[in-house]
Amino acid sequence: MFVIAHHFIQDPEPFWASAPDIIAAIPPHIKLHTVYPSKDMKTGTCVWEAPNSAEVQKLVDSMLGSMSRNVCYEVDEAAAIGLPQKAIKEATF
Repeated sequence: MFVIAHHFIQDPEPFWASAPDIIAAIPPHIKLHTVYPSKDMKTGTCVWEAPNSAEVQKLVDSMLGSMSRNVCYEVDEAAAIGLPQKAIKEATF
């Protein structure tokens, strides 16, 4: 499923400087598709693919929680427009 993460950033410089470390630490079952920083770099919106929003929330809070307030939610894919191509195969049982 797709998950949106909104970041409300207290100190933009260290937040955005940490991006390469965050990307390197993403577990293989989670994919970061896109990153949209605001012009002033004080907010950001990311599109993730993960089993659920709780996993993305836990990841971003653990790595960015001291620099930002993070709000994650699951996307209603049936109502969404312009979603990226899925990268993670969903299990079928």
